[in-house]
This record gives sequence, C-alpha cells and structure tokens, in this order.
Amino acid sequence: MSEQVDETALFNTLFADANEFSNLSKEVFPTIKTLLKLCAEHGIFLKIINRSTVVRRCLISDLGFDITAAYEGTENLTNLAYYNFGLAFGIGIYEKTAFGQLKYVDHKILYNKVGKIGESIGLTWAGNHPFLSNLRYFELRPHWAKNMSDKEMMNELYRRKNAKLNLLT
Repeated sequence: MSEQVDETALFNTLFADANEFSNLSKEVFPTIKTLLKLCAEHGIFLKIINRSTVVRRCLISDLGFDITAAYEGTENLTNLAYYNFGLAFGIGIYEKTAFGQLKYVDHKILYNKVGKIGESIGLTWAGNHPFLSNLRYFELRPHWAKNMSDKEMMNELYRRKNAKLNLLT
C-alpha cells in the first residue's frame, strides 16, 4: 500500500477537488484529520471526496441509475440530512504508483478497514447500512444528539446553523 505521509502533507492533500467543499463544516475537520492520520498509520492514503460525488457514483455504478437521475437525486436539498450541515463526506482510497502518482483503489477490503477505523472515532459508516450500503460515505453525528431521534437532531442542527452556533458542541 502507500507510503506513510507526514501529517502536514496529508492534510494539505486532503481533498480530491478543493472546489467541491464549500458545504463541508469546519467542525468536522478535526475528525477527518484523525481519520486520515489513523489510516496513514495503517498504510492507507485517503482523499476526501464530496458527498454528492460519492453518492452519485454509488447510484450510477452500484444501482444502475442513469447519470441525469443520479445527479438530480444528489442535488435536491429539500430534506434535512447530515450533508446539509457539512457533517457528511466521502472518501477515496489511493496508492502511489511506481512513478509516484496517486492511483484510485477500489477494493472492498480496504474500504471495510477504513470503515472500522472511522467507526472507532465516532463516525457513522454507510458501508453498514442494510439497504443502501455505500463503502465510501461517512457521517458525523454530534455527541449531544446521542439520545435524540434523527428528526430532533436535524431540527437542532438547523436551529444552531441559523443562530451561527457551533454544530458539534
């Protein structure tokens, strides 16, 4: 697998495309940084991929949706969900080629390993979802929402976002 990368370089190359992350909450960055660091310690190099891109790829490849339906399905923001608050993200696993270039790796075993690492630090991994499993997708549920229903949590996230309060504390 890939060589271990120092922490600064790892965080500087965090995103596959920096233009796609205007909706990612700054509060999720420490958790993402921890995930990247732990994966690097296991020889796995990750890049963060926009949640819509990840879900779109899943819909197109795994479920056979056409590209238009997949795009429309991921751009509709009418329902409140983790990604509306920047608390959801996707990952891509990469390895270095002999020429030093990064190459995308699509191995279920590696995504399972990353999923377990993510869950160990409090992330919810969609790879365990019984109906629409997505190996590349994570969500961060706030600690304060532990005993809340999803609807109650979303309402509180909405309130906090409008009041410009920290979403996670």
